[in-house]
Amino acid sequence: MKKVKKYFILCLGLILFWQNIAAQDNQNLSRYNGKIIQKIQIKTKRVDPEIVRHNFLLQEGELFEEGRYKRAIENLHNMRIFKKLDFKVERTPQDNLIIRIKGEDGAYIFPLAFISGGGQKGVGLTLVEGNYLKKGEMIYTFMGFGDDGIMAILGGAYENYYASIKFENLNFYRRFYDHNWVSIKGIFGSDKDKKHFENPLAEIYQKQDKLSLTLARTKNDFTIFLTPEYFYLNSADKYNNGIHSTVTLGVNYQKNMRRSINFGSLMGYGLSDKKEALTDLPSCKLGYRLTSSLQQGYKWAGNDYKILKLYTEAQTNIEFKNRNMLLLYLKWQNSFGSPFEDKVQTHDLLDYGRHLRQRYGRQGVGTGFSYIWYILRDNVGLFSFSPFYEFATVYEGKHYYNQSGVGANLSYQFWRFPFPVGLNYTYGLNDHCHQVSFIVGAKFGQ
Repeated sequence: MKKVKKYFILCLGLILFWQNIAAQDNQNLSRYNGKIIQKIQIKTKRVDPEIVRHNFLLQEGELFEEGRYKRAIENLHNMRIFKKLDFKVERTPQDNLIIRIKGEDGAYIFPLAFISGGGQKGVGLTLVEGNYLKKGEMIYTFMGFGDDGIMAILGGAYENYYASIKFENLNFYRRFYDHNWVSIKGIFGSDKDKKHFENPLAEIYQKQDKLSLTLARTKNDFTIFLTPEYFYLNSADKYNNGIHSTVTLGVNYQKNMRRSINFGSLMGYGLSDKKEALTDLPSCKLGYRLTSSLQQGYKWAGNDYKILKLYTEAQTNIEFKNRNMLLLYLKWQNSFGSPFEDKVQTHDLLDYGRHLRQRYGRQGVGTGFSYIWYILRDNVGLFSFSPFYEFATVYEGKHYYNQSGVGANLSYQFWRFPFPVGLNYTYGLNDHCHQVSFIVGAKFGQ
């Protein structure tokens, strides 16, 4: 009996020893640096393995690098079609490497409808499909109907390509106030300022039609995009009437930024990195994004106006060990004397708040910061509180006009629902206006 016990203890010790060695081998990936990747073996349930191979940063025949390997894993998680992803690195007898990837993926269709009431009535419908064609693709549609117009979007993403077509029709009253203040337009109610600010200098009825096509291509961390847009304006005072069509060409570079909405979460897809997301980081993580674009419209192309706008944005996210985040951004725009409708708007220079009015100018700059504090992180979801400050100034007619605000978002993000839900509070420091808004993800429910 004693011999049996000794034998059992010895076997258990050996098992624990080899498990520890294997764990160390998996954790110490740097020992593989410089070795040749002989083969990448990929096993999936639905998606074409070649699509996974295309999204994986490392390729067969290349040398292994720990940093690139971790980023390649992150790329596969960001496909948002996997329930589980397993990775394993093995040595061959020739001291080369075999990387084994096993993914549990599937297809989904996500429908969403919302209704907003009160002073801003509107209805929105969204339908998204993912991976039904087994190519890791996503195709989505959005229809919005509000007091002041309609909006329709059809878009899709496949591998490194993205395309969308958008139509927008607006019929609304625009109000002009003292000190260069102007009301904000939108299909879900452009009259929000009317209850808070009396005696506008002018109130003008306008009709606007926009049709735009966006094409984008991503290569590594770079994305180049092209957006031709048809824009026709019919104003009751005949000011700025006519065609304001433009073509926008831009480029975006980003690294370590959080990715897009996970529409497959309702069915459990796209949560392959949930465990890692609930684990503290070994050190702070820096992410950043740089975007620049040039927008042009000329009379020789059928335009009624000469339009030229240059836009630049820089954003930095610092993710701390406990996953709390500090967000900072800086934006700059110059319209180079474009007509009133195409000038710089403070609404486009501010990111976090919900403001009732905005200011226009020939050029402008905006900045802001926010701190995301996760009050609760568990297997159900993420509960966060995010105070913010933002500031923008525009230059017009030899004067600078400022708009700034403070406030906070209180939101809850369920793992099994794509959008966070919560409340936004904004206080305008220049016009002393309070605004409380219900938020669903991408600001659907204003």
